[in-house]
Amino acid sequence: MRYPDGGGLTAEQRRRREEVRMRAVDLFEEGVEVPCLARELRVSEKSVYQWRRTWRTGGREALRSRGPSGHDCRLGLHLQAKLAMWLDEGRPRTAGRTTRYGPQQGYAR
Repeated sequence: MRYPDGGGLTAEQRRRREEVRMRAVDLFEEGVEVPCLARELRVSEKSVYQWRRTWRTGGREALRSRGPSGHDCRLGLHLQAKLAMWLDEGRPRTAGRTTRYGPQQGYAR
């Protein structure tokens, strides 16, 4: 399940993370070794290696923040329309549902 606020980061937190990546680019250009860079920026070496790969293929702009992560809705337009129609019909969602052990738990009645 995704966080509703774009991965749990505020705009300020995304800005700070982008600043760290931009500082890493400056250090890549100076030729600083990955372990030293990771210690200085207080991030994992794995992150630094990934940033360096991205930087080598796409440059500084490839490491810029792209805004909040996540998706608005993964349902296609056809399924969204079908769902809206189903909800508008006023069908009872759980009425009469039972299991072999009795009524299902956790459903609205």
